[in-house]
Amino acid sequence: MRKIKLGDTGLEVSRLCFGTEPFNIKKGPDGQKTQGDKTPLEGGRILAGALELGVNMWDTSDDYGTHPHVAEGLKLVKRSDVVVADKTNAATNKEGWKAVEFSLEDIGTEYMDIMFLHIVPPEGYHRTNDTGIKYYSASLKERAGALQAFMEAKETGQVRATAMSTHSTETLRQVVDFPDIDIVCTTLNMAHSHIDDGSLEEHIEAIRAVKESGKGVYVIKLLSAGRLRDNAEEAIKYALQFHEFIHAWNIGMYDLKDVRMNLELFKEVLGE
Repeated sequence: MRKIKLGDTGLEVSRLCFGTEPFNIKKGPDGQKTQGDKTPLEGGRILAGALELGVNMWDTSDDYGTHPHVAEGLKLVKRSDVVVADKTNAATNKEGWKAVEFSLEDIGTEYMDIMFLHIVPPEGYHRTNDTGIKYYSASLKERAGALQAFMEAKETGQVRATAMSTHSTETLRQVVDFPDIDIVCTTLNMAHSHIDDGSLEEHIEAIRAVKESGKGVYVIKLLSAGRLRDNAEEAIKYALQFHEFIHAWNIGMYDLKDVRMNLELFKEVLGE
């Protein structure tokens, strides 16, 4: 698979990104959720196999429960061949440094390629994550301390790029003028779900503006957290049509069958 530079970061990534959530979190249509049962050893072998197929970008988070799977995968490959993205809900500088140190130790690596502020809203609010844990999700302004920790970690070589994920159109607009954020990932799918504010058209235009600002852009929730799994081909093709202003597409994948199917779709639509 052809690689592309992720914004101005210098990172070169496959346009298909391996979302690791399905290794540990049940996914699928409402009432028919499956998956979520891969052991770390199984997940690690799948990730290494995906790299052999050309997928060099692996996406995890401290609340997915897939750090162990990524750690096992890294044991099977050359570290510099892989771009790993991790996420945290940290807000303060102390929490940010704790998140970086936890990520490096838990995944077993000397550096994290991309460190994310996770699901940033335009205004802070209380929410529940995919595992049912309730917490306060701080705004971009409220996470200035954690972002500063990431910037400090970049200076020491422990982090290569800073990033933010969001489901909010307004937050996308805010981050355009935020020079310390290198990469942004946000939601995009044909069900128009997982967009917290603004219309689909406004959300797409906000994504375009982020790309034009020089930041790396990749999108998530193509299958609406698995709800569109039975229509995966149509859903993925929908998201791929916006390739002019999206660098990569993060798709939650369960096994190498999923990887091969998605690579065929990318080849069909993008010619790569």
